[in-house]
Amino acid sequence: MAHVRSLIATTIATALLMSVVFVATFRADRAYANAVGQCQETQLDVKWVPDGAGLGHVADLIVVTNISADTCTLSGYPSVKMTGAAKTASVVVARKTQNGYLGGLGGTGAALALPVVKLRAHGGIASSMVEGDDTPPGNAVTCLLFTKVSVAIPRLSPTYRLTIKFPGCIRPEVHPIVKGTSGTSVK
Repeated sequence: MAHVRSLIATTIATALLMSVVFVATFRADRAYANAVGQCQETQLDVKWVPDGAGLGHVADLIVVTNISADTCTLSGYPSVKMTGAAKTASVVVARKTQNGYLGGLGGTGAALALPVVKLRAHGGIASSMVEGDDTPPGNAVTCLLFTKVSVAIPRLSPTYRLTIKFPGCIRPEVHPIVKGTSGTSVK
């Protein structure tokens, strides 16, 4: 009889151990499935899109599309370097600002955390607005016109090199990456 009790106790202990292992494995599999990785450069198509203007302010968009079969995430500020202006060999680096006159993250004066934008597979879109000004300062008659831009998406390399037409009356500003195609996320 003691032998049977020992066998029953061993069977129950084994069944409980197998249940715990099964539940732990199931939860780990679910957590892995819910985890979404950071976007890689091979997953993305990056374009420079003219957007709009208002009272001397101009804005273009960096539009990022997920062209892969996997969902991924982006967050932060793109690095933007503009060149190609006539009569100058300088490189102008856009200043990273949360928002500006035409868009960005939140309204004027808002202090918001940078969003983590989830790009769904096969077509998820995020964007970042680049703002400048086309009004010559002081007695100037014209401004620089940038014709080339180098865009680095946060934590990715290499940079994307694109042809543009962007006025350089002031130092350009770049805003954080937000969900959608507008470069704006008012919360």
